[in-house]
Amino acid sequence: MKFSLVNGIRTTAFKGGAGVCECCGAPTKAKCGSRIVHHWSHVSLIECDSWWENETLWHRNWKNQFPNDWQEVTHTDLQSGEIHRADVKTSYGLVIELQNSPISYEEQTSREQFYKNMIWIINGEKFKNTFHILDKLPNPDDEFTKDIRFNTRRKQSLGKSFFRYSLNPDLGNPKYEGQLFLVSNMETIQKQIDESYIGHHLYDWVKPRRNWEGSNSKVFIDFGDDKLYLLMRYGDYKMKAVRTYDKAQIISRLLNSNKYK
Repeated sequence: MKFSLVNGIRTTAFKGGAGVCECCGAPTKAKCGSRIVHHWSHVSLIECDSWWENETLWHRNWKNQFPNDWQEVTHTDLQSGEIHRADVKTSYGLVIELQNSPISYEEQTSREQFYKNMIWIINGEKFKNTFHILDKLPNPDDEFTKDIRFNTRRKQSLGKSFFRYSLNPDLGNPKYEGQLFLVSNMETIQKQIDESYIGHHLYDWVKPRRNWEGSNSKVFIDFGDDKLYLLMRYGDYKMKAVRTYDKAQIISRLLNSNKYK
């Protein structure tokens, strides 16, 4: 924990400090070693929030992007009485969960159901060498894009071809499974793709963490650079893709809006 109550005041950890947990009221003690992020822990060694993970420098750096009173906010379900500490909860009511380590599908869905209005930011440092950003994709809302179905049978790229719905009216109909369709060469629309591009890419994730790909809340991956990568489904046929954003742009949006747009 970054904060604990000391004489009723929300305080960061200091050497020899003793306080009280904001969430459960149990005694806490400060841990301020030279090789760890300064933090508070429960004296009893029993964490009151089963969803809490050990604080890392990555967590702390992200929390510090937001006002102190948005960090480690106790959130209570009024019907069940269940209590958890959100990593960040904005004044607009949006919860931002920062996840460094893998979690089970059950815990992930439990958090999403509990917080409802939330997004994830996950640390991609451990799998960045197996997450490959591939071909650029055009803006899915452009009219010419809506007439295209990209050929993604080749794992590492879009391949050299695509289908036009207007030229293949039976495309996607199970009745015509195995039928040959009229394909077009990617080079014929590369210029349009470049002009339409707003950050979408195909990706290849070796040994993907399926629960993140199937999340009901938005998932941003932080690979440690100046970008964030939003996992998404692209187009009417829901092709797996990412959209890249400037990290500073997303932080600005989160500081000033009750939801990601």
